[in-house]
Amino acid sequence: MNSTLNRRTPFGVVGGMGPMSSAEFVKTIYEYSLREREQDSPVVYLHSDPTFPDRTEAFLAGEDDVVLAKLVEALRGLKALGAPRAAVCCMTIHHLLPRLPEDLKGMVVSLLDVIFDRLPPAPRRHLLLCSSGTRRFRLFETHPRWEEARELIVMPDEADQQRIHRDLIYPMKTNPDMSERVPLVDALLAKYGVESFVVGCSEIHMLAKQYRAHAPARGGSFCVDPFAILAEGLAGECL
Repeated sequence: MNSTLNRRTPFGVVGGMGPMSSAEFVKTIYEYSLREREQDSPVVYLHSDPTFPDRTEAFLAGEDDVVLAKLVEALRGLKALGAPRAAVCCMTIHHLLPRLPEDLKGMVVSLLDVIFDRLPPAPRRHLLLCSSGTRRFRLFETHPRWEEARELIVMPDEADQQRIHRDLIYPMKTNPDMSERVPLVDALLAKYGVESFVVGCSEIHMLAKQYRAHAPARGGSFCVDPFAILAEGLAGECL
């Protein structure tokens, strides 16, 4: 049997929340890993299911079990295909990771863990761009490493958090035109006196790629993006 087919351990992606951002994450994986031979790139299985209920609305309505059932189904499907690891392209749904069955807990690569592992040291600070659900359920503040990182992450006030959720994240689910989003982020960075942001939502990954395309003009390092970090790591595994 062809050894090229044997040496690639598949990586799973649970997406569809929204579909544009998880598709963009898969694209990012291949942007980092494609070399002279496409056969040397990672094997990625994308489970894209846009019928997942809105996570923020479902959790606030007490419908956690509905979302959890769909997450378990998606992960079991990827595991059955041979993917021992997977990323879930939604930060808010990380609220449910502690409730996963034991055989699936070790399968999920936590985006929160990736962020805390790669936060640059002080004094650089980063504005958190995430959904209101992620803020409401305090996913960052309840992370085991929050105390060592709290001075590095700037939380927007309630009014700005609503703007991020309503005017930045949700429009990108159906209209990924970044020309309308970048000015808002620039204004928020200026208001909070920072030059960098944390990608706390899969839609924000799409925005981060727009910034990355213009990184030299923006001073290089401008964000902590767990999706780009994961993509870079997968590319390294294929060397």
